[in-house]
Amino acid sequence: MSSSQTEIHNRIANDIVKAIVKPPLDAGGQFTDVLVVLESVILGVILVGVKLGGDDKVLDEVVLHVKERLAKARLRRIEPSGTA
Repeated sequence: MSSSQTEIHNRIANDIVKAIVKPPLDAGGQFTDVLVVLESVILGVILVGVKLGGDDKVLDEVVLHVKERLAKARLRRIEPSGTA
């Protein structure tokens, strides 16, 4: 990702997350309702940007990168318990 794209990402990502998560929960919804909104957003982005026939490859790459980033984010918070 170029530095200008990184800057855009850093500027908008948190706002997008809040816009997806907060309204359903504030309206009394469950986290599954948040996931449905996320699903719709992913679908919309793929419909706009991916040519017919490229869906599987794009979805596989997106899920792979999400898993990698999730693992890094979760591992960063784990404190070592050993004494070595």
